[in-house]
Amino acid sequence: MNIGTNIYMLRKEKKITQAQLAEKLGVSEQAISKWENDQCAPDVSLFPIIADYFGVSIDRLFGYYMNSYAEEVKSIIKAADDSMDTYKEIEIISEGLKRYPNSPDLKIYLAFSLSMVNRFSEDNDERNKAVQKAIQLCLEVVDSCGDNKLVDRALNMLSRIYNEIGNYKKAEECINKISADSYDSRIAGKIRMLQGERCFAEQEQFAEDSLWKLFWTMSHVFESMTHSYKNNKEYDKALAFLHAHEKLLSVFDDGCPDFYAAYKMVACENKAEVYMRLGDKEKCFAELKRFYDLAKQVQAVAQNHDFNIAVRNPTYFSGISEEIYEEYMFNVNPSKALLKYDAFFGDDEAYVQFKEGITV
Repeated sequence: MNIGTNIYMLRKEKKITQAQLAEKLGVSEQAISKWENDQCAPDVSLFPIIADYFGVSIDRLFGYYMNSYAEEVKSIIKAADDSMDTYKEIEIISEGLKRYPNSPDLKIYLAFSLSMVNRFSEDNDERNKAVQKAIQLCLEVVDSCGDNKLVDRALNMLSRIYNEIGNYKKAEECINKISADSYDSRIAGKIRMLQGERCFAEQEQFAEDSLWKLFWTMSHVFESMTHSYKNNKEYDKALAFLHAHEKLLSVFDDGCPDFYAAYKMVACENKAEVYMRLGDKEKCFAELKRFYDLAKQVQAVAQNHDFNIAVRNPTYFSGISEEIYEEYMFNVNPSKALLKYDAFFGDDEAYVQFKEGITV
């Protein structure tokens, strides 16, 4: 990798324009453009100035030791983790930042350690200094880092710090800046903020709505992964996701034993199919019997036609939107669904008797 490309990448990481960099270095904007387009290279006397401005070594400016840089940062963080002491963490990370002053990972880690000082220190002056330093570090990442994931981490840390010191307006501003890729941080951050403001009714409503969205999203993710592994004939992996999906679909059973019974039924039939592909008749048959029991349950529930989530499961979703409904299958036909298993079981007596007893 050449120096022009490295200057371009470092400039983008710092979120500055060619004109801003030119002003800092005392050269023309055209000169910066020529460097980045490999039309010429900076004068050798500028190398230490450029490296110092970006907070990197001249070796890194030339693209050397890029991997070792990342490994060094990881080793510093590991040493801090292994110390098991907040003040030691601060010491180790602070020393690391002297070597790598632009490392967003080190800045975010140090901000976290300083926020812990704010939690347990009995010295108000120490706490205030720790908080201000932590905020400064996070803002530096937000203002100068080009990696959205790291910016989201810094914003999440800022929201936590502002929340802990009672600045809920600032906390909310940070939460709203977190990208969609870090939606989980936005949810957790807003719940913390509402709790800190003692807006318990709003917190409960927001948490309930978010819980439903996360449940629904996870369900679709599990389904997608299951189908992907089935299509690739990786049945052991498909089975792992089916087990996880089954647990997810049952997590709210305390509020409603037949909650999402239709989806449980589909997941159960998928498990039976996977066991058939794996040649396990005993487990396949057990899942088919469960499938039949769930089919009867679905048919019974479907009779009342009340699929509103708030009504169906008031323990967990009493305040959720009245427009959110479960999906039910009204014409479940277990006999038809079992046809593809006939060849697998053949004249197995237990299976034949089971099919003859189906009444749904």
